[in-house]
Amino acid sequence: MTIVFFAHGGEAFLNEVTFALLSYYQHHHTDENKIVIYTDNVAHFQQLLPPQITYISVTPAQIKQWRGTINFVHRVKIEVLRDAFQRFPQETFLYLDSDVYFKENISFLETKINKGTPIMSLKEGIIFKSNLRHFKTLASYLKSHQNTIAVVPPIAVAPQQAMYNAGIIGLSPSDNFVVERALTVTDFLHPSIDNHVTEQFAFTVLLSQKGAVYEAEPHIHHYWYFKEFREVITQFLQENKEKSFETLVALSANYNPEYMGSEKLAYKQMNFWQKLIQKITKGRKWKIIYPSK
Repeated sequence: MTIVFFAHGGEAFLNEVTFALLSYYQHHHTDENKIVIYTDNVAHFQQLLPPQITYISVTPAQIKQWRGTINFVHRVKIEVLRDAFQRFPQETFLYLDSDVYFKENISFLETKINKGTPIMSLKEGIIFKSNLRHFKTLASYLKSHQNTIAVVPPIAVAPQQAMYNAGIIGLSPSDNFVVERALTVTDFLHPSIDNHVTEQFAFTVLLSQKGAVYEAEPHIHHYWYFKEFREVITQFLQENKEKSFETLVALSANYNPEYMGSEKLAYKQMNFWQKLIQKITKGRKWKIIYPSK
């Protein structure tokens, strides 16, 4: 299986991928899966990570091109996957956002993907029933267009269609058409709804056509809600910069973003009154739970 990351820009974003891989190597051998990193800073990773990793250099100009005429940051993910299918046409892919943490060995996902099971990160709710603003925007557009995306051929969206987080996407060698269609749907929809989940919706609908989506969240935690963890990672790497890679892998197990950000996630999921009670009784919204030393 080929695990694909995309990392560009500032050090904090690059470090997220570094830390994701430290958590990966807690549970995997260096040659267990192929790791591919698309990045504009290969040197940043080579100084620390194992030599078995494959790097695909991208330039700022290429990234700008991949954002397309719609200038959509998440469109880049689709272009990365298109490029990966061209470079490694017989591979099974597991695409991961940078803000993920491996909780266990995930090599078994390759078998699921190759058997036709669609894999994404986590179910976020039913599109037409959610109170989230970005879901409502999408639902409103779909209702005004008879729940149909007018690409060729058109795509009907079921009333009970769930939305899945696209921080993790599993694709078999035969799923190249899913990536191409996701690009078509994203380019078609985004100018109309200007929604940060357009690409996520495209993958959700297209992969759902294959069958029930398998959620990878129990195995790989996607801490999209916990951007403060970037600072934790940067400090961790700075404090341990003289240590060996193997030592860093072992030490990284003490910094679990799912645990450390649990108060923030719980707070985000509270209603207004629950948040108010939390602030009154605890004197805070939430705090990072640091590991005991």
